[in-house]
Amino acid sequence: MSKLAYTLDEAAIASGISKRTIREHIDAGRLVASYPSSRPVILASELERWLESLPHEPKKVAA
Repeated sequence: MSKLAYTLDEAAIASGISKRTIREHIDAGRLVASYPSSRPVILASELERWLESLPHEPKKVAA
């Protein structure tokens, strides 16, 4: 059976994205966390949706 939800640490490991970046996206409302207790979990489907919504090209830096 696949995992249905991830803690922040698990989501960071599963996605290869830092826990800090994941937290920033939750705080900005771009990634939705659920709170079955005082600690957030991220549904596997939500983590996948968020990852698919990320840009496919790096940000361009103004010269």
